[in-house]
Amino acid sequence: MNIAWFTVRKWSDFCSTTTKALAEGLVSNHHNLTIINSDPNETHDSFDWNHVALDQSKVPGRGGASLARNAVRWMVQTEENAFDIAIIDWPLASKLAAVAVKKGSKVILMDRSPPADVTLLGRMQWKVWRKAWDLVRNGTVQQGLVVSKAHQEFVMQKCNVDKQMIQPLPAGVDLQSFTPGEKEFDGVWKMVYHGRLDKHRGVLALPMLLSKLRHQGIKAELSLVGEGNAFSSLQRIAAHDESITLSPPLSKKAMATHLQEQHIGLLPMPDTPVWSLASPLKRSEYLAAGLLVYGVNHKGHKLDGTKKEWYCLSEMETFHETAISWLTNMSETELKDGSQAARKYAEGNCSWEKTISHLETILQSVKLDA
Repeated sequence: MNIAWFTVRKWSDFCSTTTKALAEGLVSNHHNLTIINSDPNETHDSFDWNHVALDQSKVPGRGGASLARNAVRWMVQTEENAFDIAIIDWPLASKLAAVAVKKGSKVILMDRSPPADVTLLGRMQWKVWRKAWDLVRNGTVQQGLVVSKAHQEFVMQKCNVDKQMIQPLPAGVDLQSFTPGEKEFDGVWKMVYHGRLDKHRGVLALPMLLSKLRHQGIKAELSLVGEGNAFSSLQRIAAHDESITLSPPLSKKAMATHLQEQHIGLLPMPDTPVWSLASPLKRSEYLAAGLLVYGVNHKGHKLDGTKKEWYCLSEMETFHETAISWLTNMSETELKDGSQAARKYAEGNCSWEKTISHLETILQSVKLDA
């Protein structure tokens, strides 16, 4: 199939891993893919897909709208039936979807996350988000893709879209890159969080978790990897605590190696709408690397088929106390058994191959839909 993907993601974004993995999966399935976004052309020279570079405003709040207008102009100039399917990120859909349909394309809406911003700009984005899903509800767009069952239920509730028109497409993990290391235990628990270091992700609670564990005689270290608006605050805390290491984002290869040296992957994101709908990529990476997982208990973190021995979620109110109890009663043998169970779970449930296979089924169904 000839597929166009209009995306607001830039390949330099910390959050573009999923977009890149899905694009690579489409190409590996022998589709002719064109990525249309605001990246410079040379950004995509090493990839096996076509790329169209569009201008995008750098003024806060105008980026999505300007990219959508330029995407419409570009699409109007393409030949009829140039693309069998157009995948469109939700910020672009309200302006672009109808044009794609007129050009003979079936349209799939891509929603990797509803608006996360709680400011005035965020409220404006919610209007754009609802308009995008209205296009699915009225049939202009054939399918909508979300990241989880909770996300699917949220869209059904907020936008009155039929369940059959919303397909969960969770984030996967590269099982060949992320592999377990030897989980040797020298009496010190090695905990890690990687991703955006933003205050609304709950990361500022992690140094306190470390302090509470040590107060109870549980030796532990904390590694924080990423960037965000909490980085400077965490930097000040780390300057007075040798057990905390803080580093900017690592390459995929370096991150995979770093995870091999850890015991526990942390999911501190609170029970708010944006995180309760999520399918965090780091969760799959933790499991693939054989890490035990500890996090806040909500729909976005829950996984069917896991066991508390190696995948423990706690209510926010008892986040520190539950961790103390969990680790106090854990032996080195249980750590190693849990590590093996986490990896086995990832192999059976979290691979990109499973996600891309499901995407392929959706594409074929949409193409054949009259």
